[in-house]
Amino acid sequence: MLNVALCSYGMSGKVFHAPLITADSRLNLHSILQRNEPTALADYPQVNIVKSFDELIAHPDTHLVVVNTPNEHHYPMTKAALLAGKHVVVEKPFTLSVAEGNELIALAQQKNRILSVFQNKRLESDHLDAQQIVQSGELGRIVEVEWHYDRYRTNVTHKKWKEDNLPGSGTWFDLGIHMVDSMLCLFRKPNAVYADMRSLRRAEGSTDYFNTIFHYDDMRVILRSNTYVSEKGATVAIHGDKGSFLKFGQDVQESQMMRGIIPGMSGWAQPGDDNYGVLHTHNNGESTRRIIPGQRGYYEHYYQNIVDAITAKAPLAFLPQQSLLGVELLLAAEESAKQRRLISV
Repeated sequence: MLNVALCSYGMSGKVFHAPLITADSRLNLHSILQRNEPTALADYPQVNIVKSFDELIAHPDTHLVVVNTPNEHHYPMTKAALLAGKHVVVEKPFTLSVAEGNELIALAQQKNRILSVFQNKRLESDHLDAQQIVQSGELGRIVEVEWHYDRYRTNVTHKKWKEDNLPGSGTWFDLGIHMVDSMLCLFRKPNAVYADMRSLRRAEGSTDYFNTIFHYDDMRVILRSNTYVSEKGATVAIHGDKGSFLKFGQDVQESQMMRGIIPGMSGWAQPGDDNYGVLHTHNNGESTRRIIPGQRGYYEHYYQNIVDAITAKAPLAFLPQQSLLGVELLLAAEESAKQRRLISV
């Protein structure tokens, strides 16, 4: 059994990582870093609460460290954990610079340790449905993709690393990274990017609106997010010379985990009736329109793959190199918005 240490017990630790770790019988949630009140004990009374990061990575029984802290801490904490001989899972975005990411990848290889980024959106229904449609070829030559991650959120939270105008803050790094990763999984690296980014809720705040257009040879991928959307449309729209696919609804896994429903429980990840796609195709002058139920997601596959990779039973599926390419595109889009021009990537 592999012992796991969590670097934080905020939303990502409490809702995502701790439940997914405990859902895998080959993993043991060994310790959690909580500098103040040990609130994690209410949920996991058997866990060791540590007061410092140095103590967390120094424990000889810890095999895997999960760096689920604010973005600015990803690089230094991941580096320290690797130097301590631990395998590491780091939250997205991987790092705040390409140089930092390259250094960590090289260090993991040098130490012969697994380094992976928690790209859970690849395991949600919108990504899985879009992937299935693209790979099927039913839409012919794809010319445009539009991906939305919209919210209606008027309040400004206390989290400076999300709300203040700091490096790696705002919805572009928080939400855009999900869509950038899906785009790379489906279509490889683009040629250029043009981005428009704004702060809608307060002039001095971080990005909470973006409209980013990635240019491919014969295709455009548009990634959009708006904090003032109270009536949502399609989350994904894919258009080709033989038809269109529109994806509606949200994956249920996050909302279920917030209510305490985790892998293995009844109804886990089962899509609701509002989670479906519309596929409208044209063949030989005939038009066909059909409803496609949303696929079931499977967050649990992430840590299953991590264990398999550590124990040499399967290759690592969530490679840090692709997540680092995502960071490169995040930074290029920010530069495009700043300069108000097309940026080659």
